[in-house]
Amino acid sequence: MLTIRCLNIKEMVFPIELTAREGWNPGLYDGYSYFEADPTGFFLAELDGGMAGCISAVRYGQTMGYVGGHIVLPPYRGRGIGEALWQHALDHLQNRVIGTDGLPAMEDFYKRYGFIPEHTIVRYQGNLFDHACLGIDVYSAAEVDIQTLAEYDNPMFGCSRMDFLKAWISQPGIESACYIDKGQIKGYGVIRACRKGHRVGPLFADTPAIARRILCHLACKAGEDLLYLDIPRSNPAAVQLAESLGMEIGFSRLRLYNGPGLELPLQRIYGFTTLEIG
Repeated sequence: MLTIRCLNIKEMVFPIELTAREGWNPGLYDGYSYFEADPTGFFLAELDGGMAGCISAVRYGQTMGYVGGHIVLPPYRGRGIGEALWQHALDHLQNRVIGTDGLPAMEDFYKRYGFIPEHTIVRYQGNLFDHACLGIDVYSAAEVDIQTLAEYDNPMFGCSRMDFLKAWISQPGIESACYIDKGQIKGYGVIRACRKGHRVGPLFADTPAIARRILCHLACKAGEDLLYLDIPRSNPAAVQLAESLGMEIGFSRLRLYNGPGLELPLQRIYGFTTLEIG
């Protein structure tokens, strides 16, 4: 018998481990931050008492949601569990704009449910230690008023995600960099240790020069580890930045929305936050 239920905070290790197995390279402490975004948004599929798969369906505010972490364990595939999880997530987020990231090969599956590709996300990777620098004119995001930070973040994400941001910039071992000019935030980024190397996300900036300064500042945290950055391909300045620093393409995903999608200011997005919950 198939059942689908909410995961609790102690069980978040399961979806994080599955994403690691799939090569998504989650952060060491991502589970807690994800759960803070929406404690009712993570689901486990159990078949005859065995853990078969998972999915996230995170609610942001009253109008937006995000589906991710859609994984079924290999022994349980081909039994309709993945589709049951998917439908459960959509039901949980009904009457909202819903975003998701998916493999290009799965585009036809998403289109059956009304999801249209908005843009392609490319994961770049590289060692930036030779380009690392400590910027004296950047601040830790923890030093910035959280409401002010959220107001800068909102248009890049599409809505407010205050609870998530609080948890995200407070992860153990996190490093963040916020560029402020004349009292106004002009960009910020966050880097965290992952199963392999470090991932930067988000990286939002008003200009390429600010994005570069923030990224090179955060690169100090990665040291000689590989650094990963998920870039919208439709922002040529972001692609140019990554390639100018010697980063190479790892893989690509589609970001899709049900309906018309969001008009995000892609020219200010140099790195998305996550591929798991948006």
